[in-house]
Amino acid sequence: MKTDRQVLVDEFFAMIRKLNRTGSDIMYVRDFFWKSSEIRGFIPPTVELMTVLKAYSPVVFHEFRKSLVPQSSMHILASVHMETGEALINLGITSVEQLELAVKGRVTSQSAVAQ
Repeated sequence: MKTDRQVLVDEFFAMIRKLNRTGSDIMYVRDFFWKSSEIRGFIPPTVELMTVLKAYSPVVFHEFRKSLVPQSSMHILASVHMETGEALINLGITSVEQLELAVKGRVTSQSAVAQ
């Protein structure tokens, strides 16, 4: 996994867009977070990413959390509470257009069309 923070955030949102509510989703999510935990070049925004996952795909997040070993570092991080808005801001998403681009992969809001 690349060691640039923005690339990591982009890869996370690309993963979220690909989730199709099947059992294999948990494997993709686990793989993403385990690979991101191996990054040493910077501190990955793991709590922020888990917060966004919890907001946008609560069932997948719940199953992911259940699959973790209790009291492991990843389980503890999955238990931390953060507001979704704060997590998005910490990830550099500060406008509706940026949010649409991250979650949907494209901008569809009227304000972007009017510009």
